[in-house]
Amino acid sequence: MDPEAVESFFGWIDERHSIYKRRVAGEPPPWTTDPILQEYKFTNPFRENDRVTVWMRENWTSPNDERPSWEIFFNCCLFRMVGTSEFANAHGWVNFGMRGWDPSFTKDLIEERLANGQKTFTGAYIITNQGIKAPKSEVVVECFLKPIDEAKVLLAETAASTNSLQETHNSLSTYKGWGGGGFMAYEVITDLNYTSVLRTAHDRYTWANAGPGAKRGLNRLLGNPLTKGMKQEAANSKMHSLLQMKADISKLPLETQKSIDMRTIEHSLCEWDKYERVRLNQGRPRAKFNVDNYLSRNSVIGPIV
Repeated sequence: MDPEAVESFFGWIDERHSIYKRRVAGEPPPWTTDPILQEYKFTNPFRENDRVTVWMRENWTSPNDERPSWEIFFNCCLFRMVGTSEFANAHGWVNFGMRGWDPSFTKDLIEERLANGQKTFTGAYIITNQGIKAPKSEVVVECFLKPIDEAKVLLAETAASTNSLQETHNSLSTYKGWGGGGFMAYEVITDLNYTSVLRTAHDRYTWANAGPGAKRGLNRLLGNPLTKGMKQEAANSKMHSLLQMKADISKLPLETQKSIDMRTIEHSLCEWDKYERVRLNQGRPRAKFNVDNYLSRNSVIGPIV
């Protein structure tokens, strides 16, 4: 890998995370002197600092950490398949010991909130109908969540027997709505890594599911054409090598170094690729950062990543 590119990659992680720390500390804008980071929206390198994930940990998974593993598994799938704290708060955790899951309740709540213009599905990623001609509420409940409800014990047993993020991801990816490139399954597996289901997974620092953006980022580091294909095994090997380089970056604070795992590497490769596209005049991210909107929203609901 190109040493200067590697320095740039870890420098992006450091500066983007520093923006987050300055915001949380209550410092006034601008929180960076980098013009690209000032103008465009980039996600925090550490997923656990994401606002929705913070809400999920505090209100969804942590209070239910001692529930059965299969119940936690299903509820993480339910949360990410819709993807907003507003919906999760209205729906509530599904306690299978009390009443079990009522698919009609979930479907009706989705339809009711959509009809009333209330925030329901996330805008952070796209949940498609996968070609199924039916209302989104029906597809999500009947096609994507019902099979998980039926397989939740088996999926939790896979997690327990393998103690592996990768193996559990592979199992979840076989179900409709959770496969393809494995993005949705990866979201859930990452959540489970912070619960009693997979908290001690042996491959947290050796495996990640590389998405298209991460592969582009790797190609930049390797000096390859950006669209060059890369199998998951090869991408995973390169990401692991990159993870091991973090200790060699003298400008990277020790606290930040320690927090970087394979998920951080994978996600940051995607965001750094967006950054490089702007820097090299190869394209632009879809969203600009509006400081006034940030300050207005921040005054109501707390720090944004």
